[in-house]
Amino acid sequence: MAESILPPESELRQRFTRLISDCDRVFFAGLPGVGKSLLLQQLALLAVDAGRAVALLQWDVLRQPFENPRYPLEDGATHPLVIRAAGNWLRAQLPHLACDLLIGELPLIGGRLIELAQARDDAAEPLLRDARSQFVVPLPSREVRARIEAKRAQTIAAPQHKNEADDAPPHILRALWGDLQTLAQKLNLAEPPRDSTYNPETYAAVYLHLLRHRGASLLPVETALPARGSVYAHLADLPQLRATADEAQAALREAESSPAARAWWEV
Repeated sequence: MAESILPPESELRQRFTRLISDCDRVFFAGLPGVGKSLLLQQLALLAVDAGRAVALLQWDVLRQPFENPRYPLEDGATHPLVIRAAGNWLRAQLPHLACDLLIGELPLIGGRLIELAQARDDAAEPLLRDARSQFVVPLPSREVRARIEAKRAQTIAAPQHKNEADDAPPHILRALWGDLQTLAQKLNLAEPPRDSTYNPETYAAVYLHLLRHRGASLLPVETALPARGSVYAHLADLPQLRATADEAQAALREAESSPAARAWWEV
């Protein structure tokens, strides 16, 4: 696997060391295009070096068994029923996972894995509320977000790894940011925006609101990390959470027969 790019004395590495020591579940929650995958990679590398048995949760891997000709990926966007079925399947699996440390990505926007943020009366809720479950929101500065968006355009045009072709393309990043701005207004979390550019304060307010039932914290990112090659290339040796074909079909049937009881942001 790759080597860590985090200097030993850096605040980020020290924070990751504490997460590895103190947690059984770490979720990086945030929009596509804020650096979740690179942070997941770096935390996983350090955790493996520390002797933790790591399993990964990545949205672009998790959703694939649920997509089919009836509910395909269209123009880079996942079908709403696939989003709901995948999230419900994941939540049901959590109490039965045997891994030592689960490291995951939670987009949340548009309902993508929002089920882990929702307060429910089930076997997963005590695990998700436990102090050993931490939800970390990467908060890039405007400059870092712009660099990530530019890098995303490059990797979509010329992927270095097959998984990069599944990343949200730039027009989806812009659309999701617009969705977040709209949600911030709906929830009275921000003033009306003057334009459609990324605003870290609005972004933080929305994600902390969505994660208000969880142990959530911000992770300010003021400097872009020097990624080497594809962030996906060094994760293939670690197990990924992924439904079987039969499990995915069962979850889809359940989602088809049980309409959503509330708006996705009502957690």
